[in-house]
Amino acid sequence: MADGIAAEIEQIRAHAANIEALRGRFVAVKGASAQIAGDSAAYGLLCGWIAGILEGRHTRQDELIAFVEENLSLVAEGLHKTADNYEATESENNDSMISIRGRLDG
Repeated sequence: MADGIAAEIEQIRAHAANIEALRGRFVAVKGASAQIAGDSAAYGLLCGWIAGILEGRHTRQDELIAFVEENLSLVAEGLHKTADNYEATESENNDSMISIRGRLDG
């Protein structure tokens, strides 16, 4: 497309996969946060008191991570739908061109 927008379907799918991988990292962070929240042993004998102080922060952090995780999921889903739509449109256009060529040749 000279002046239009060109989109490579596989690049869109690769980007969606990268977004899903990033989302997976947020899931891992959320899991690690849940492991140490409220666990005084996670901070050692002398610093066990920190767990109680940080528990409220962990709760808020978990909410934020869940929010980001959901948004990344929506972005990846949208990218997959976009790639599917591009692919369907290209297929339909290809079929139309084959049909037109057949009528011109026939």
